[in-house]
Amino acid sequence: MPPQAVTSDEDLQRLAQELSTPDCLITPSALARARDGQGRYFEPLMHVAPLRFATDLLDPRRAHDQAEVLTAYASLSGKKLLEIGSGAGVTHVVWSKSYNVDAWGVEPEGEGFGDTAEIARDLIRANGLDTARILNATGEALPFPDASFDIVYSTNVLEHTNDPAQVLREAIRVLKPGGLLQIICPNYLSYFDGHYAAFHPPIFSNAFFRWWIKWVWRRDPAFAGTIRTEINPPWVRRQLRTIGKTVPITVHTLGQEKFRDRMRAADVPGMRGLSVIAGLVSFARRLGLSAAAANVMITLQGWTPLIITVRRDGAG
Repeated sequence: MPPQAVTSDEDLQRLAQELSTPDCLITPSALARARDGQGRYFEPLMHVAPLRFATDLLDPRRAHDQAEVLTAYASLSGKKLLEIGSGAGVTHVVWSKSYNVDAWGVEPEGEGFGDTAEIARDLIRANGLDTARILNATGEALPFPDASFDIVYSTNVLEHTNDPAQVLREAIRVLKPGGLLQIICPNYLSYFDGHYAAFHPPIFSNAFFRWWIKWVWRRDPAFAGTIRTEINPPWVRRQLRTIGKTVPITVHTLGQEKFRDRMRAADVPGMRGLSVIAGLVSFARRLGLSAAAANVMITLQGWTPLIITVRRDGAG
């Protein structure tokens, strides 16, 4: 059932059933909360209908796509994994049930969208898992001892933290020797912001980003002011070099290879505001230009997203 066709509680029930998978039951109440919370907030920013936003946010297929990227570097089965920013809990549920992961997560309550923690508890409980596995904490102060996890994972969170450099340090601190860190986030030397579904030139200051959103796209720049637009490949390399002076690490990738593969295959998710990007990439592929465009963007350090993949050296 298309989200725009949902007009009643019964329709919402049917949509939740259609969205559910064997490894993740989606509840109508979770869909309603996501629609009425984040969905309505982002509607004027992204020009995406609230229920469409909610269905993308809660789509379990995304968790399988994320697992595919991660398992190129580490097996998930039997691993103790921490997700920084558990959000609505879908990844936690899918990875716990389908990938045999000993999954934990942190998600700060009372910050950002207040409904997110309720959605996560709703879904985790509905799927027969322990809600106590999601702790009320931030990535800057992880409530775990050193060397606690085989894998630390995060997606679309780093750009929203108060101190992204501290999040990187904390993530590596709680990794076991031999463990893997993977953080996926936007690259603000790129040309498209998914929060606003807006094209932009490379961003070198948040003030310019706010100005661009306000005067070029004519949208409220308040949310733009909260985004850590300093995150880009040179910034990440500097942070990892600093960390590497005290903790032995190996940097596997910042995501260039995956970006090149996706451009060549025109494999861009069509969710939320990214549908316009998917269309442009498909058009470039039909013209035979996608590989060349990918190489140019990588040379200019403008690929996106960043897929920061680091191994803490030592015996695992």
